[in-house]
Amino acid sequence: MYKTQRMLLALLAAFFSTALFAQINVTIEITGLEKPLADNVRLMLSIEQQKDHLLMSEGRLLRLHKRAPEEISKALQPFGYYRPVIESGLTQLSPEEWQVSYQVDPGPPLLVAEFNFTFSGEMRDDEKFQTLIGQPPLRKGDIFSHVVYEDFKSSLAKLASERGYFGARFVEHRVEIDLDAYEARIQLTYEGGARYHFGEVRLDQDIIDAELLQRYIPFVRGEPYTINQLIELQLALNDSDYFQSVEVSPGELQPDTNEIPVTVKLTPRKRHRYTLGLGFGTDTGARAKFGWEMPRVNTHGHRFDTNAQVSQIGYRVTANYRIPVLNPRTDQLIFSAGIVNETTDTSESTIRTVGSSLKHSRGEWREIISLNYQQEDFVVANDSGTSLLLLPGINWSRTWGNNFIYAIDGLRFDLDLRGASKQVMSDADFFQIQSNIKFITSLNQRNRIITRGTLGSTWTEEFDMLPTSVRFFAGGAQSVRGYAYQSLGPLDADGQVTGGKYLLIGSIEAEHSFKNKWGVAAFYDVGNAINSLSDDLEKGAGVGVRWKSPVGPIRIDVASAISRDGNPWRIHLTIGPDL
Repeated sequence: MYKTQRMLLALLAAFFSTALFAQINVTIEITGLEKPLADNVRLMLSIEQQKDHLLMSEGRLLRLHKRAPEEISKALQPFGYYRPVIESGLTQLSPEEWQVSYQVDPGPPLLVAEFNFTFSGEMRDDEKFQTLIGQPPLRKGDIFSHVVYEDFKSSLAKLASERGYFGARFVEHRVEIDLDAYEARIQLTYEGGARYHFGEVRLDQDIIDAELLQRYIPFVRGEPYTINQLIELQLALNDSDYFQSVEVSPGELQPDTNEIPVTVKLTPRKRHRYTLGLGFGTDTGARAKFGWEMPRVNTHGHRFDTNAQVSQIGYRVTANYRIPVLNPRTDQLIFSAGIVNETTDTSESTIRTVGSSLKHSRGEWREIISLNYQQEDFVVANDSGTSLLLLPGINWSRTWGNNFIYAIDGLRFDLDLRGASKQVMSDADFFQIQSNIKFITSLNQRNRIITRGTLGSTWTEEFDMLPTSVRFFAGGAQSVRGYAYQSLGPLDADGQVTGGKYLLIGSIEAEHSFKNKWGVAAFYDVGNAINSLSDDLEKGAGVGVRWKSPVGPIRIDVASAISRDGNPWRIHLTIGPDL
């Protein structure tokens, strides 16, 4: 028994020693083909797949090399090449090293002689199908490609499923390859059948009034089915913030009515949510924030939130009660109250506010109509006092772009109007307009140009009566860099900043991103708060470091006040999305 075991072990050792000894290294070179064709050839070549095999030997190599021309020919056929000319080479560089080469001339491509495509059913009048058919991937005289042909069939089936043609099928799908005439003839017949429509939407929940939830549904019963409408419903309910999870799924097909019901399963979010944050900004210094939110006060979808923030320049406490109106996804009626205290190098202000606003959409534009009543205790230069203002206002804004956090290309514009009258519960007469624009354009994947501008104007005959909050100031990380926060504006006889009637700010910045999340920037800012359009504008310039964080770019800038003697410099830190 012992001798038998020893013999078996010896035989195994000899086998593996022979196998290891016989293993060779193979290098494969393919020339004459464009990359897509060469890549497919490598996928089809057995010698390519087995070149690193543990048992690769000279004998195996010769067998695989002999098989290669046939495999190369088959690999080229899906791309329309049926007459390749292949020159094979096999060279032994050393006892263990072999080089295999294939010089491939794909030959003339096989062309499409006929492409007959017909479809039936309701999809004949479907705009999406008409667009797809109006741009067929293969026309007479094109190189025939099995890849393009199969992709086209997949696109048809996918579009049919997405648009409710659940009975669609290919009645005929035939490709005739005539190697004598060297041409391809395609016959494709697609039967669409009847299109299904949305049926009843079943809301599985007892959280929010059904009438309110119905206003989140972007379609009505009987409307033609599309998968995009289901996705839109899912996004709308997720964005509502009422629910922890949202599951939207189509139900069983109803062939007798051509309807498909939709089931929506909703899990409520917790009634209370708390937030706590710490941060730092060069305009505000160190800051802390606490928030309490009730995403769902009652079954009518009302919300409540309150926030308290304290920083080195002051504090802010606000409370908002929000009621969904009109389109609940975009429109809210908000009742608010708050107190804001801020002390800067140029002014002191404490504002107590109560008011209401209506936020809603006008197409792609966001509109906010507001009415606020505020009491403000203020000190700015030699002006001080208590101001009472009833402030009606309106704001329009719009953002263009696909990524607002880090925009490759994008634009944001907003326009704000507000005013007050002594005849309506106010201590001063004034009207004010302010507009902001920010434009981002890419030069290539790593470089972009960022420009922004602000224009503001105040019409009043009693500027001295205006409190700090309705005077214009400039300077800071979001204004003219190189200068302290709100430190720029007209000066009085004592050299103190009084704030201005007008605001002009412009900035241009060039940014370069590295392969990782880091980047650098160079910028030039100009602007000021002024009382006359002929007043001087201050200038700042500098460089910065950028890091792409999940909440938006973190920007650290070193800026010089180049309008000032000695060009003093200042560091600015900002965090947040681009647009």
